[in-house]
Amino acid sequence: MALNKFSRASDKLANLYRAAFYLAKGSNKVGLEFLDKSGITFEGLKTDNQISRLFWAEKILDEYLKLKQNGKQK
Repeated sequence: MALNKFSRASDKLANLYRAAFYLAKGSNKVGLEFLDKSGITFEGLKTDNQISRLFWAEKILDEYLKLKQNGKQK
């Protein structure tokens, strides 16, 4: 899926990527805000320590790559 700056689906997909990026950097609040903007939820999401933030950042990035490859939004 090519990202289009005028597309809401592309915005949601980009927000998913941003969420993974900021969680991996340790910015919990910003990462969770971007995740909320993406509209995609993950069951059991806990980001109370660095290991769990990195785990969830990787899961979010996996979802981003899957959606980008398929060209679909959930």
